[in-house]
Amino acid sequence: MRKRSLALACAFVAAGVLLGPVPAAHAAVAPVLYGVGSDGPASGLVSVNASSDSAITSITAHLYAPDSAAGDPEVAEVSDFTRASGTDQQGSWRTSTPLRLADLGAYRVMVDLTDADGDTTTAQGTFEYELEANLTDLQATPQNPDYEHQNVTVTGGFTVTDPRTGETTPAAGKLVDLEITNEADKTTTTGADGRFTSTYTVDDPSVAYVNAWLRLGEPWYQSRANQSVEVRAVQSQTRVTLDAGDVYVKAGQPATVSGTAEVYVGGAWKPLAGAVVDEVWDDGSGGPGVASRPVTDAHGRFTGNLTVPRSGRVEVQVRTGTYLGYSGSQTVHVYVANKTSITGFTATLNKYSEVTAKGRLNTGQRIPSDAVNKVELQYSADGRTGWRTMKTVTPGSGDPESGAPFKGTFDAPYKGYFRAHFKGSRDFQESYSAVVYAKRTPTRITDGNASPEPVRKGRTITYKGKLQRYTSGAWKAYADQKVKILFRPKGSSTWYDMGNTYTRSDGTFSKGFTASKDGTWVAVLLYPNSTHLVSSGREDYVDVI
Repeated sequence: MRKRSLALACAFVAAGVLLGPVPAAHAAVAPVLYGVGSDGPASGLVSVNASSDSAITSITAHLYAPDSAAGDPEVAEVSDFTRASGTDQQGSWRTSTPLRLADLGAYRVMVDLTDADGDTTTAQGTFEYELEANLTDLQATPQNPDYEHQNVTVTGGFTVTDPRTGETTPAAGKLVDLEITNEADKTTTTGADGRFTSTYTVDDPSVAYVNAWLRLGEPWYQSRANQSVEVRAVQSQTRVTLDAGDVYVKAGQPATVSGTAEVYVGGAWKPLAGAVVDEVWDDGSGGPGVASRPVTDAHGRFTGNLTVPRSGRVEVQVRTGTYLGYSGSQTVHVYVANKTSITGFTATLNKYSEVTAKGRLNTGQRIPSDAVNKVELQYSADGRTGWRTMKTVTPGSGDPESGAPFKGTFDAPYKGYFRAHFKGSRDFQESYSAVVYAKRTPTRITDGNASPEPVRKGRTITYKGKLQRYTSGAWKAYADQKVKILFRPKGSSTWYDMGNTYTRSDGTFSKGFTASKDGTWVAVLLYPNSTHLVSSGREDYVDVI
């Protein structure tokens, strides 16, 4: 591509000096030629810049064809120079009649100068004779593209002036090179009217300058008037609306951070499509961050997933760009619940139908707060449904990694399933122990009776009853078991051991005592084996007379 300014085109070429005859009357000071040029290569007017010690009175320029050899005939001679600026001794002179030469190119020029003293100089220069391309009405629309108008259309027109004819015509069907700062150059073609149109997308926030150059196949020159148009992208305000300000996840699971991004254009907030949203996690420790960078959909929606090692915050904002300004940072608090477990869980049922449940709560490297550090001891008849909390206990002190011990005792049915439950919190995951089964066989004493009633003092009083156990879905006789008889005197709260008796094969038992005072009699199975529950018979009050 050929690009030259008017200043270059009009630069004068330094001339050599040829001394003429020296007059006898004074010391000869020959005129000096500083350069030969033109008022634009397409004007056809020759310009000379010269000086002398007296007024320059005569200028003649001899033009020789481009690439001509020494001795070749001149193609034109001009001498109608008039001063355009300066003085007669030092100034610039220009011809008044345009040259109409046959060929374009750089002509060799020999200039004859004569001053008022009769001193002469012949010096050589160069005359540029070229087509002149003129750019008119260069425009970029819009000059300030924004989020909704990212394409810029460049338009303009070119005319070409031919010095050979002096005519100016539209530059039809010619290539035009568009120079765009910070963007790739583009090429387009003029129409029959010399006008051109080209569109490009602005993707750089810096100021850009657009210029157009006509591409011609002959020697040419382009004026730099109206040389460029400034294009500056406008950044619109953005904002983020989060779906949730708090997110709760289990350790190792991704935290989902989502929301809607909007851009303020045309006097209203609108969905921001195709924008990158930066989601960066920070726990305040200064360590390496975890990030997600989702792209908004057509509705401005975005969803990012971050797997973070511990609780912290995620800063969310729209990434700035050519058309997008700073949105302001929105904060999502991510709470990561550490994994917990309950180990070593057991549940044992004693003879009084009391369950003692114990185990260890493991919470990792931290101990839960007092409000959270609770374990529920639960019961279910079938081990699957109907779980209910029988007692809540607080684990004792202990290493959270090896487990803090807990223990609780509570009344329970004679058989069932038991487990421990840790509810957890935003910082600790919920956990359950293994389910364990505990059972003892229920017993009962029926037909308990002390007789006769009343009884005379010193006579024998006999307590009778029957011991049974519940097995295979029915109550059956429980033989060969020691039954203890207890007596509580009238007006006393203390029971006295009156002795033992053993059940017969049908579960019945009896034992006689000497009646001494009024009181209440009862039989109890007080020392069952490890698989049965205690039981007691009916309390029977007897008057001693």
